[in-house]
Amino acid sequence: MLKSRPATKEDIRVLDGIYEFILSLELDILKETGKEKFYKILEECFVSENDRFSYKYCDVIIQKEEILGFSFSYHYDNVVTARDYWFNHIVKKYNLSSNSIIFDYNEALPNELYLDTLYTFEQSRGLGVGTKLLKKFCEKTYPIKSLNVAQSNIRAKKLYESFGFTKQGEIWIGHENYDHMILNNN
Repeated sequence: MLKSRPATKEDIRVLDGIYEFILSLELDILKETGKEKFYKILEECFVSENDRFSYKYCDVIIQKEEILGFSFSYHYDNVVTARDYWFNHIVKKYNLSSNSIIFDYNEALPNELYLDTLYTFEQSRGLGVGTKLLKKFCEKTYPIKSLNVAQSNIRAKKLYESFGFTKQGEIWIGHENYDHMILNNN
């Protein structure tokens, strides 16, 4: 049986998924850092209270205590704190170039609760993990919920549309166009 719960600092398995996801996007920061340094950065972000990839913004789906998938979501009001943490702490501590980022900070718009990342580990795909994570996100009590989906990811887009998300615009992330989708509960 699939169970959902908030992540804890000990849920380091999440880092494997974040890394796999970012690797698939071929983001420039990986060329700058390499795997080992990037993992250290991700781990520090995850156990922090301030980064967008903080455990406090993460929900996990587990089965028999194994993490099958996870999602990160936060309100737009947290973007400035996350951006400041990244540039004032992570960039300096790890001696990154001043324009190094994992993802841009303009993905969420004012007044939105933003689903930053939803990820299912490969061996768990097809079990309803993504659907359960999306349902948990949609149940949160914010009037406007948003996410971005790669235009090439037709399967995910259909899932989001089945929950009532509609395209409101487009955004360039990494090396691809994404649809910015909104679920408006007003």
